[in-house]
Amino acid sequence: MVIRPPATEPEFEAYYAFRWKILRHPWQQPPGSEKDDCEEEAIHLAAWDDTGRLIGVGRLHRVRGNVGQVRYMAVDPGQRSLGVGKAILKELEFRALQTGIQEIKLNSRQDAVQFYQKNGYQLLRPSDTLFGTIPHFEMWKRLR
Repeated sequence: MVIRPPATEPEFEAYYAFRWKILRHPWQQPPGSEKDDCEEEAIHLAAWDDTGRLIGVGRLHRVRGNVGQVRYMAVDPGQRSLGVGKAILKELEFRALQTGIQEIKLNSRQDAVQFYQKNGYQLLRPSDTLFGTIPHFEMWKRLR
């Protein structure tokens, strides 16, 4: 497995299509809903298996000062619990520190809270319910 940013237009197309397929399509959200206003300045990472197949994605952007936010974390359902998400998250944290980000916040889906807690994130409070059906929880981690 290799963790790196998408590097070509076809890789970015695959990256965004993957985000939509895993994070938006199951809730009947339209293509395009997998993007927001922070895409251009964000750090994008993808996990590629040994055959070059995209198996996971994640993104980090600066919110303010030394605070960043992880968003759009997604792993292929057949690759979950194999370390893909952890590898993406650790690389996002490493790159956050390189850019002066020392704290990360995120909004986790209910079924991913335990994953983030295992990776050092603290549960702060309930957050929004996405698409009227997916409870989210605000989480936080100090990197240094």
